[in-house]
Order: sequence, then structure tokens, then C-alpha cells
Amino acid sequence: MILINDQIISPILVESLQELNIPVFKQGNRSEMLKSLQVMEAEEFFPLINEHQKLLTNSESCLALLESYVPNSVQNRWAQQLKDKGTFRQILSTMYPDYFYKIVNRDELYKIPVEDIPFPVVIKPSKGYSSIGVYKVKSAAEWEDTLHKLNTDLLLMKNIYDEEVINGESILIEKWIFGEEYAVDSYYDHDGNPVILNIFKRLFKDEYDTSDRIYYTSKQVINEIYDDILAFMHKFREIIPVKNFPIHFEVRKSNHTIIPIEMNPLRFAGAGTTDLGFYAYGCNVYKHYFHGTSPDWKAMLHNMDQSIYSFLCAEIPMDISQNLIQSINHQSFKKQFQQILEYREIQATNDRTFAIVFFKSETMEELYRLLQMDLRPFITLKEIEHSRER
Repeated sequence: MILINDQIISPILVESLQELNIPVFKQGNRSEMLKSLQVMEAEEFFPLINEHQKLLTNSESCLALLESYVPNSVQNRWAQQLKDKGTFRQILSTMYPDYFYKIVNRDELYKIPVEDIPFPVVIKPSKGYSSIGVYKVKSAAEWEDTLHKLNTDLLLMKNIYDEEVINGESILIEKWIFGEEYAVDSYYDHDGNPVILNIFKRLFKDEYDTSDRIYYTSKQVINEIYDDILAFMHKFREIIPVKNFPIHFEVRKSNHTIIPIEMNPLRFAGAGTTDLGFYAYGCNVYKHYFHGTSPDWKAMLHNMDQSIYSFLCAEIPMDISQNLIQSINHQSFKKQFQQILEYREIQATNDRTFAIVFFKSETMEELYRLLQMDLRPFITLKEIEHSRER
């Protein structure tokens, strides 16, 4: 079973659901892509959910449906514990007793004695999505300015995302974790065994960068972290005994220790970016989850070439209002890539992403160039007419 938000939909997901004949409940009414699927009404769909039922979503916003229709389901209970980053830190405190974090109300941020904060830290909404409202604060001198930036972000996003997706009333302050960052698509099977479906690495342009513009994968990326990820998943299940449960999570490896950044319940990498694994090593995460199978990583790695496979999320800069955009020059933007595997134009009312690009590279040079690229030249703004009084 799957809950689908129709703003950004992966064509590979739709094709897989059609082939597997998976029951669907749709959130929204704008997509023609779902007409071929087994779409059900709420009174048919939600009574089928029980503790043994496999359930997936394609968006954070779908979690609100569980809270509304099946609040007492085990899936909703686990989802609520993981989605709230403050609650998540409390749960993991037994695994990481020395890890600093603090949960405060938004109004309390300005009242915290700066000398009590062990910089560097990260501040972010307890309920958040992507990198919205996420800031690294290196020292006390940056604290107040960062709070103003956070407040601006939250005000801008208030009318775009549901409170279930981004809620800025509760703020998490936590230790900044130095190290390489990885994103993992996974699930726990019917016996609670962990299954790794995708491993991507996040690319940063500097130490302050918190954007989600580029993730990539390769033989090297998978080999350098796979065993550590699997060991972490086994330890995590000792705290929360999940079964038949998909999770997209992000971790950093610091001093040979895996520390989770966040765990996103009942979904894989957002906006269909999980499909990078399909292009890199032929992994269809949807089929594996619903069939209850595990990728043959040994065979997949053997068959992989030495290339780097990446996705880029092209977003409208925060200082440009979406209402002022006349058009996006997709053709010109496509020319910035050497080898495009798939280019998805995005037209979502509740997301600033205008394109998701899956591409292949032979070296990291192309990735670093794209990471630094200013996207404004590809955006045409509407002409604003000025009237004069005569």
C-alpha cells in the first residue's frame, strides 16, 4: 500500500506500482500520471492498514493522513517518533549519551545564554524537510544573525508546506558533527532484519553549506560505508523494534563512529531522487520493498563501472518569489551537464525545486562546478509594469 502526494511523482514509481498492482491513496488532485493505478477512496484504503501491512509514502506531507485516519496504527506511532527530530534525539540518547542537543520553543531562542551553547552547533526545526531552516553556527558571534535568518526562512515557508512537514514552533539545537555525510534508503523486513537499498554521499561547497543540491554514488562510496550502515541499523532496531518499515536516513561518519542526522519514516529519498540507485546499479527500491527482497550488493558492485552517478536538485533561490517567475530555461540548463540520464521538469506549487537531474560523470570536477553554479541566469522573471501619475 502507498500514500502518494501528487506534487512530485517519480515515473519509475508509477510504473512499478502499476506492475505490482499496489493499492494507492492519493493526496491532491492534479496528476494525470496516477490514472492507471489502483487508486482507492479513504474508506476503502485506511481500514486495510494493520501492524503487518507494508506501507510506503512518497512525501513527508502524507504522514498527516496517518495521523488523521489511523492515529493508533503502529506505522503512525513509529513515524511520529522518528519525524520529530527532537523526539528522535531523545530516543537515541541511550546510543549517544554524550551527544549535545537541546529542544526549545521558537520564542526561547533569544533568551538562551550564549555562553551555555557548545559551539559549533546546528539549529533547525524539530519538524523539517530538506535543508529549510537548517543553519550551522560556528561561534557565539554568529548566533543572533543566524536566528534572524532562521526566522526569515520559517516565515517564507509557512504558506508553502503543511505543519506536518515543517513546523518551526519547536527548534532543535544540536552538536555539529564533523565528517562525511551519507544518505541511505532502507527498510526493515517482516522479521525486523535491516535491508539497505541505496547509499548516496552528500556534496558540500564549504563548511557552512547545508543545501541538498547534489548527492552522488559510486563503487567507492558504497564500499567505504556499507558495513558501518548495516551495523548501525542493527543497533537502532534494539531501540525501536520496527518491521515492514521503510526509512530514509542521513548519517555522518566521525572518528570511525556513525552518528545519525535524521531518520525519515515511511519513505525513500524525497521527490523521486531515490531513483538514482536505479541508474547507478539497477536497484528498484519500490519492488524490493514490496517484494520483501534484498539487493545482491556483491553482484551489483561487480557490474558497476567506475563512473560517478549523481542527482542535482535545482531550486529557485530563496530571494526570488515563485509568483514573480515567468519561465525556466530548461534547454539552456540541460547544456550544463555532460551526460544526462534523466531530466525531470518540476512544477510543484509547494516546492522550490524546478528540475531534478540524474547525470553521470567520469570525475568529480563536473559535480563541483555544478555545486557552485548560480541558477539565476536560467530563471526569467515577469516584467512589472510601473504606472506614472501625470
